Amino acid sequence: MIGKIATQIDIFRALKFIVPTINSYIELLCLVFALYFLSKDKSTFWRITIWYMAVVMLTEIVGRYFARTYHTNLCIYNIYTIFEISFITYGFYTFIKQYANIKHWLIATYAATMIIYTIFTLIYGINVYNAFTISVTSVVFVIYGLLYFYLLLKDENYIDLKFHPAFWWVGGTLIFYFGSTLANFFDDIIQQKFLGKYNTRLIIYTTLNLFLYGFWAYSFICRARQRKICP
Repeated sequence: MIGKIATQIDIFRALKFIVPTINSYIELLCLVFALYFLSKDKSTFWRITIWYMAVVMLTEIVGRYFARTYHTNLCIYNIYTIFEISFITYGFYTFIKQYANIKHWLIATYAATMIIYTIFTLIYGINVYNAFTISVTSVVFVIYGLLYFYLLLKDENYIDLKFHPAFWWVGGTLIFYFGSTLANFFDDIIQQKFLGKYNTRLIIYTTLNLFLYGFWAYSFICRARQRKICP
């Protein structure tokens, strides 16, 4: 089952980098927002966010080159997965630590994830998309997101959610990984469905990316506003 899902995702990821896609433009716009609204931020997390978005775009460019030159880019995307897991984990740590001390749990889970990643790579090689690790981390990130919102609801302090950057960053992340988990679970079904000439999986992931990077971009605006109010 894992091998079948990995093969299907391999094809999807390879096609993604052959030509510029809507996802590419969504990610580029998010990078522009990060540069504009976060470049003067002194918070370590928000400054790292700029570099992470740069890594996302670099992955797009290098991946497209590998797809055209070597007809595969899965090794590039597998390397990127390490950056993705590390950044998202750090993001949840940054926001959850305001309410609860789960540092040791986060570190243990991250270490376990990296072990899973390493074992999968040793068995299947770097040129097979590490679908199993992505599936595991997606579930973990959904749990982190739900935990954050639970703690946020218990917070007795007044928070204007319309302008709360953590709320929007976690919200976009939760929607993306919850949707990804469902998409992977029903992968056999959605791979066989087409809306006109478009594969349903492509439409789903484009929509999820729009939510993820759209919410993140708005969180950057909120962070800039927060910085002006509370310098």
